[in-house]
Amino acid sequence: MLRVFTLYSGSSGNCTVIDVDGRVILIDAGCGVKKTQKALCTAGLSLDAAEGIFVTHEHSDHVAGLQTICKHFRIPVISNQATLDAFYRDNSTFDTSLFCVMPTGATAARDDFEVTSFRSPHDSAECVGYRITTKYGDVGVLTDAGEGTPEIKAALKGCKTLVFESNHDRNMLQTGPYPYYLKRRISGPNGHLSNDQSAEMLSDFADFGAKKIILAHLSKENNTPHVALSTAETFITAKGAVIGGDVDVYVAPPDDLSQIITFD
Repeated sequence: MLRVFTLYSGSSGNCTVIDVDGRVILIDAGCGVKKTQKALCTAGLSLDAAEGIFVTHEHSDHVAGLQTICKHFRIPVISNQATLDAFYRDNSTFDTSLFCVMPTGATAARDDFEVTSFRSPHDSAECVGYRITTKYGDVGVLTDAGEGTPEIKAALKGCKTLVFESNHDRNMLQTGPYPYYLKRRISGPNGHLSNDQSAEMLSDFADFGAKKIILAHLSKENNTPHVALSTAETFITAKGAVIGGDVDVYVAPPDDLSQIITFD
C-alpha cells in the first residue's frame, strides 16, 4: 500500500510523508520533534519508522525540526551538498554523520521504491523537488518554485499523485500588506508559484495521468484554500478532466494532516 500526505504545510513548517508498505520517508521537517511525532501518530506512524528525511532546501520552514528530530531518532538527512552545507552553516552543532549527500538529479534506490531529485528555481542554495517511484504509481513533491521550468515538467510528468505548491493569489499578493521587496521576491522567478502558475501545470499533469493532487504551501496572508482549490479545478476542468472522477484535488492545511492519499 502507498500512502501520501502532509503533516503540516505552509510558511510555518512543511513535511510530506511517503509510506510504501510501511517503509516511511519524510520530505522536509519544518517543525520540531513533538509536533511531528504527534502528527505521525495520528496517521498510525512514528518517527521510529522513518528511514530518511529528504530535504528540498535549507529555509527554516523546511528544516527547523531537523535538530530535535535527529537528536532523538538519528534519521539520515539526505540532500545535495550545497543544501547540506547551507543548513550546517546555521546549525553547526548538528551531527554531520547523519548527512547523506545525494547530488541533484541522482536517485536513491530501495528494494521497493526509488527517490529522484530535480532542480527547482527558488532563492536558496540548491532547491530541489522529488519524484518517488513505486509499484503503486509515482509521487511528485514540489513545494517551492518561482516558475514552472521544463525540468520540473519533465520530472513530474506521469506522476499519479502530486504534492504541489499553490502559494499565492496574484491579486491578493499585489494588494496585500507585504512590502514591495517581498512581493517582488515571492512573485519572481526564484520565489513561489501563484495559483494560476500551479493550476496551469497541474492541468497538464492531469492530462498525463495525475489522479490525486494535494495543493501545498499556501500563504496565510495571500491565499485561501477556497481560492487555491477553485483556481486549480477551473484550469483542470478546462482541459476536459472531471473533478471527483478523473482527478481529485485537496488542500494541505498549515497545521494539520492533509487528506491521506492511498493506493494499493
